[in-house]
Amino acid sequence: MGKIIAIVLPKGGVGKTTTAINLAYALAQNKKRTLLIDVDPSGQCATALGFTDDKIKGDILDVFSFSKSFKNVIHKTDDPNLDFVPIRRLSYNNEKRLANLASRELILKDVLDSEVYSYNYILIDCPPSLIGTTTNVLIAADSVLIPIKAAKFSLNEVDRIMEHINYIKDHRNANLRIEGILLTMHERNTKVAFKVKKELLLKYPNLMMKISIPKNIEVAESTFLSKPIILTNPDAKSSKAYIKLADELLANNSFNGVKVV
Repeated sequence: MGKIIAIVLPKGGVGKTTTAINLAYALAQNKKRTLLIDVDPSGQCATALGFTDDKIKGDILDVFSFSKSFKNVIHKTDDPNLDFVPIRRLSYNNEKRLANLASRELILKDVLDSEVYSYNYILIDCPPSLIGTTTNVLIAADSVLIPIKAAKFSLNEVDRIMEHINYIKDHRNANLRIEGILLTMHERNTKVAFKVKKELLLKYPNLMMKISIPKNIEVAESTFLSKPIILTNPDAKSSKAYIKLADELLANNSFNGVKVV
């Protein structure tokens, strides 16, 4: 069956959504059946993929509230190997509703148990928080990819997510593993980037992804085109890095030949 990877850090602005979208496309380009799920109430994945409200036939909130089946909210993208389950940008009341629904900790796991056989990889873009929806995702996931921007505050959040992952492993999902810590928006020659990478290597030497995603103005520009950077500018440094990230992830996983039904 396929592998469920949660993309998580309890802090905004570290490249979670950019990583989720570009990694999903890179896996799809490797002929891996991939599903991208957005559970972040900001709904940025849909915007980045060009799904306006009139193109969204249903979302993950509809699934959690049992108004639509999971299969009825799966959207096709322009890559035949990539499917997408969006979340609409939520109002305050609907965000509270999502939090209440996500308090049923097994709701996502129950939904995905039947879907993992249809995909090689399921990527879930999580909100910048730990409780509620993120906990729900971690209970359902096989592994966690942790994007981090080279900054002191982001570094502090890595320790927090590690503590939370250990709690989930001890109490709710003993099989949860760390896929890796991914440096994003990395400015290789700056003192801050050097210090952050050095500290991460000291604390988590076996968890660092080999590839880092460089800071690239083209990434921001691609959002205005509602497409991922690896499609709008495949020659950009960040595009090549995301493709290498997909290669590294595939190499780290031994079941690339998952039977898809």
